[in-house]
Amino acid sequence: MADGSGSGVLRLLNGQRIVDALFAAHPTRISRAGIARATGLSKPTVSALVADMESAGLVRVSDESPSLGSIGRPAALYELVPTARHSLAADIGATKVLVGVSDLFGALIAEREFTAGPDARTTLNRLTAAAAELLRGIADGCQAVCVGVPGIYRPDRDRVEQALNLPGFEDLALHSWLAERFDARVHVENDVNLAALGELTQMGDEPSAGDFAAVSVGTGIGLGMVVGGDLYRGGTGSAGELGSLLLSAPRAGVAPVTLEDAASAPRIRKRFGQAIEDGCRSRLDADADLPEIFEAATTGDEAATRVLDEAATAMALAVSHLCLIADPTRIVFGGGVGANPVFVEAVGDRLRRLVAEPPELTASTLGRRAALIGAVSMSLRLIHESLVVEILGDQQ
Repeated sequence: MADGSGSGVLRLLNGQRIVDALFAAHPTRISRAGIARATGLSKPTVSALVADMESAGLVRVSDESPSLGSIGRPAALYELVPTARHSLAADIGATKVLVGVSDLFGALIAEREFTAGPDARTTLNRLTAAAAELLRGIADGCQAVCVGVPGIYRPDRDRVEQALNLPGFEDLALHSWLAERFDARVHVENDVNLAALGELTQMGDEPSAGDFAAVSVGTGIGLGMVVGGDLYRGGTGSAGELGSLLLSAPRAGVAPVTLEDAASAPRIRKRFGQAIEDGCRSRLDADADLPEIFEAATTGDEAATRVLDEAATAMALAVSHLCLIADPTRIVFGGGVGANPVFVEAVGDRLRRLVAEPPELTASTLGRRAALIGAVSMSLRLIHESLVVEILGDQQ
């Protein structure tokens, strides 16, 4: 490990600047002179540190370096080695689990989807088995693990709460459980928060990427917020429980109506069947699936139009509160309901009646992979935080 001397700390700081420059240059390659210009470091300092990183397997001379037959002494072009580090990312859902292995640049090199178990422990055991198979053949294994969970994760208690669709988390110290099974840095995060990170990755350098919200509408309803380019979790880590937002005031003997009671996938299906029972005309069967219902609504189907109007009105009301409080520049809708363009357009139509300057509403293009991509992004952050210390600190 690095000592506490000024020279040791300076070496790590300079190394971090070089690694940052190499990441910024990717996928193009950069010479030592180019690194010196990008970092402001002297050429001898750059040469010494690059040599150390090369010997440690983090940096290599690119195959695209000029050939020796060119006029004058060719400048070697350097790049980070993608296989120098790997991370494991997983999104645990109520019925399905996505798990993947990514390289140093976040490219997924292997992934798998499998059915969740009846409880959290069974699902996690299946996850570790799938991870072991995906990591087979990678000599150094993974150096970071990020797992998304369908509930509120309390890091101070190491517990997942309110994961109603996958029981068994309440008695499980999840971070400790994962740390015992993976020799890596571990991070546990709410799945909708990770979906927001996935959308942030998709946006890249777009102006709206700094402040936006991701709303997942499916079996449940959740919210992930990005403020200033970072996740906003709230004071206790439970920010984003949009589905629990009350749409009616509590009254004695009457259960209040929440957003999930009005706009979740199960509720929309139930209301569609009730609409037909109430005499609304429809060309669809009462047990029609959501895409069929939304498509029928665009053609004037009476029952489908009614339930779309109810769900979209409830969602627009909830989103109007979000706009007045947080003022996001964009809201990305995901999930089985939210990612449907018909639903998003209907919410937008109603939101414009409630908010003077509504944000841009878009349907996610990442589908079920949003949280997995966000988990990859988070695991890469863990790797970047420790990469230089691990490489250069061991050479002190």
